Amino acid sequence: MSNLQLYLAVGLPMIAVLTSLVISLVQISALREEMRGIREDMRGVREDMRTQNAAIREDMHTQIAEIREDIREIRSDIKLLTGKVYELMSQK
Repeated sequence: MSNLQLYLAVGLPMIAVLTSLVISLVQISALREEMRGIREDMRGVREDMRTQNAAIREDMHTQIAEIREDIREIRSDIKLLTGKVYELMSQK
């Protein structure tokens, strides 16, 4: 076996393996970049959700405060009407 044949027998498979490794590295790099993009998108979505949740909470607190105020007014009206009923009953 001549040196040229030996170099071809060893060199060609090595070139094929190195080429395969380089292609795999390029694919892995592309996947990593894509994953970074996805992570950044998810961070943005999370931040948007936090902002929306905070706005919803604030709105709920406002609505609850309004409902509590309405309940106080209804209780006051009930007490007033109860007093009127007692007053009318005492007049009979």
